[in-house]
Amino acid sequence: MKGEVTGKGNRLEITRIFDAPRGVVFAWWTRAENLRQWSGCKDAVNCEFEVDFRVGGGFRQTMQIGDKGHFTITGIYEEIVEPEKIVYRAQLGPAATRVTVKFFEQGEKTRMVLTHEGFPDEMQVKFVSQGTSESFDKLDSLLAAGMPAAGSGL
Repeated sequence: MKGEVTGKGNRLEITRIFDAPRGVVFAWWTRAENLRQWSGCKDAVNCEFEVDFRVGGGFRQTMQIGDKGHFTITGIYEEIVEPEKIVYRAQLGPAATRVTVKFFEQGEKTRMVLTHEGFPDEMQVKFVSQGTSESFDKLDSLLAAGMPAAGSGL
């Protein structure tokens, strides 16, 4: 199983298996220069990040998505347990949501489970599901190519 997506009501859960150790996968979430390389759907361009990766710190992602317009996502980190878990509040336009990302060792691979809750409707669940899955496809390609994350010590 490479990945599984479940969206129901105001909740989205995506499980992915990455062919890389847990600490490496976790590191790709911790710095702007890392996130810039993979976060954003396949049609996202001019994707920029500002990241203050600490509890109480925040992030800001801006991107242009094809002809759909310019999007900004902001968030505040609520919990960070390296390399096991990241919890943050995210502001997606008018929707305030909560995201929990858990990283599990599976031998030399990592099972990552992202749970995103608080969407106003199932249409937004579907939209975010597609974009997040496409982002994880990009991360998977970087990991498969052996690209080290900035700050990972590799």
